[in-house]
Amino acid sequence: MSQLSDSLSNSKSGSAVKYQGRKTSRAGSELRRRLILEASLRIVIREGVRGIRHRAVAKEADVPLAATTYYFKDIQELINDTFTLYAEQSLEIVTQFSRRLYEPLENSDGKTFVEAMNSAEDMSGIIADSMTQYVVEQITQHRDALIAEQAFRYEAILSPHLRKLGEVHKLALIQKLTELLSLMQSPQPVEDATIVISILHRIEYEGLLVEPENLDIKAIRATLLRQLSLMFNDQSRA
Repeated sequence: MSQLSDSLSNSKSGSAVKYQGRKTSRAGSELRRRLILEASLRIVIREGVRGIRHRAVAKEADVPLAATTYYFKDIQELINDTFTLYAEQSLEIVTQFSRRLYEPLENSDGKTFVEAMNSAEDMSGIIADSMTQYVVEQITQHRDALIAEQAFRYEAILSPHLRKLGEVHKLALIQKLTELLSLMQSPQPVEDATIVISILHRIEYEGLLVEPENLDIKAIRATLLRQLSLMFNDQSRA
């Protein structure tokens, strides 16, 4: 098993934030609760967080109105658990990306991970290629998820409780990337992870403002390569 796989396997499992609604003990109840949350997330994508209302969610999920009030005591709890569902799915995508990012580093040109680290230029290029592929997939294939993220981010400005959940989610993302950068022997993995995530968020936001076919993939790679080159060049001089 690779170093990254070991690291990911040893990480705490589960979502970064916890569901707050009524706990279920039966499979059928949990399925209905999940249907309600997935319907609520679809509404966020179409209308924003303010579109979440018990009646609207019940109609979207095709369940009785009483079901939404049974599982969630109020709208805020429903919003919080909808964000938790989004965060859970988002972190799973990031985990898959982390594993995929490490693979070419470990296997490139038959080099071991440590040998690959000896070339900062090669390392920056490999990571830039993988990150570019990831962010393009996010913008083109997971566009709805990015729209939901932007909606939750805006609502967090207005909602102190959602702000706290958003901060926990952000820290979980930083932790996952920090683990990877630590394996790459970054002297400041937390700071580097924070910078990279900020850049990825900006690229994703700007990508939502254009049609997918007009996405400037070369510009995205150039931006990521520039930042990664600075990071690894600084490392080589440390």
